[in-house]
Amino acid sequence: MPGIRRCWPWLLTCAALLHVSPARAQEVEYLLVDRIAAIVGATVIPVSRLDEQVNILRQQGGRVPDDSAGMAEVRHQLLKSIIDDELLVQAALRDTAIVVQEQDVQTAVERAMREVRGQFASELEFRRQLETSNFGTVEEYRRWLADQQRRELLRDQLIQRLREMGQLSPLAPTEAELRAFYEETKAQQPQRPETVGFHQIVIRIEADSVAIAAARRLADSLVTELRDGADFGALARRYSGDPGSREQGGELGWVRRGVFVPEFDAVAFRLRPGVISPPFRTVFGFHIMEVQRSQPAEVQVRHILIQPAITEADRARARARGEEVAGAVRNGAPFDSLVGLYHDAAGQEQVLVADFPRNELPQTYQDALSGATPGDVIGPVLLDVGDGRPKFAVIRLDEIRPAGEYSFEDLRDRLRDMLSNESAMNRYLKTLRESTYIEIRP
Repeated sequence: MPGIRRCWPWLLTCAALLHVSPARAQEVEYLLVDRIAAIVGATVIPVSRLDEQVNILRQQGGRVPDDSAGMAEVRHQLLKSIIDDELLVQAALRDTAIVVQEQDVQTAVERAMREVRGQFASELEFRRQLETSNFGTVEEYRRWLADQQRRELLRDQLIQRLREMGQLSPLAPTEAELRAFYEETKAQQPQRPETVGFHQIVIRIEADSVAIAAARRLADSLVTELRDGADFGALARRYSGDPGSREQGGELGWVRRGVFVPEFDAVAFRLRPGVISPPFRTVFGFHIMEVQRSQPAEVQVRHILIQPAITEADRARARARGEEVAGAVRNGAPFDSLVGLYHDAAGQEQVLVADFPRNELPQTYQDALSGATPGDVIGPVLLDVGDGRPKFAVIRLDEIRPAGEYSFEDLRDRLRDMLSNESAMNRYLKTLRESTYIEIRP
């Protein structure tokens, strides 16, 4: 994270040899680069790791005190969390029933890399940000991500296993405990941002029959090439319309049921490994799939998506439908009925978006809602949802909540879940602390 220089790997101390005096050849001077914050079992927690967590807290909008006493308390609490995290990871490593597959780690890393990389306009901007964050190279960042993902998978499996064995039974807090915890942590809570709530009907732009037939013919020809030995990755990079997998040669990694649309799942979990599927259609276009490996609950797949071309006439038809829908909403037509008739149910866009931070909305939505007041109907608004297939949205603005402090009612459910799970986890962590050597350095 920004401002923290990592030392690879974590060492007891990171030292640099400066000088050996000829007169005192047996004495060596060292420059201390990193100090020890704590020792948990056989694992050293360096001060730089604690500094990193302080920086993450600051980046996430948490309140970091300016005074030394307040900062000392924050660092104490963060170090306690780091120690608890290390105890859980070590417990997971001792449990022979917990196995983290390296493929799962790498799949998670690739997904995270794509998400992070997608936030930057260019590869150069991405690399500059890595340098600002004190990662020397992309590979250094990738190794750091892999370590974080591996630890997260270990913790998740351990917690799931403990719950299955009944060792993490939540204990519901009382109303008094909830209110006391709210008052205790209120000053540490970030400010609630301005939020908006709205309903929307998203209208997909449909290709005409000529474009659909052309896409089907191209998909058929690619299947023939693949079955004759053509390189799947090369064809995916050339023809696929899926921006999330095209540059990876169509690779989707390991997927479970329910992640993709039903038509995709139906083929993925029926196809034998190594077989090229015939073209099959979903709302996104025509897919060609190959299952590379298969397990009972998941499959490793790659695909090529051939999307029918969208013309200006197609866009015009969709816009006209959006104007028709917007007019019907303004005239009082039942919103739910219009959703059933026109909303793109296969898309990722929700009909109801409630209490959502305005500044976290995609820019298209921020621009569309700028200056609007509750009750206004906006649209049709052209959306770019990132899959190369623009859509139109008709939006009815329901509510605007100004920025301010989170109330107890805002946080009640979150605090209840937090305290319930925390009490169960604390009981388990107490047993780990009692059986593990822990040393906290001043």
